[in-house]
Amino acid sequence: MLVDPAQLGHLARQQFDRAASTAGFTPDVRFETESYDVAQALVGAGSGVALVSRLALTHVPGTTHRELVGPGLHRDIHAVTRADPALTPLVEVFLGLLRDVARERTATWQETPADG
Repeated sequence: MLVDPAQLGHLARQQFDRAASTAGFTPDVRFETESYDVAQALVGAGSGVALVSRLALTHVPGTTHRELVGPGLHRDIHAVTRADPALTPLVEVFLGLLRDVARERTATWQETPADG
């Protein structure tokens, strides 16, 4: 499945709305941005709260981070490669590195709270 990059923000908003609904509330969204940096700067300025991927946390002054309670949100990451790996010999090396980083990130996140 190919996703139009212009739709990624909409998909994140749909995921946010589902998470809020699952938690039993409807958020009063007055401003939204596709930039994690802008969202965190607005929070730091006292203009609201934001749902931010752990990979995007920048620890902006004036902010704190809290794990979501309940079912965690997640993203599936897919690597698309050529059908014939002989044409791109470094693909297997790159995929191995991706798997290693994913395992390392997962282990780190299980050991360390997001607020830090």
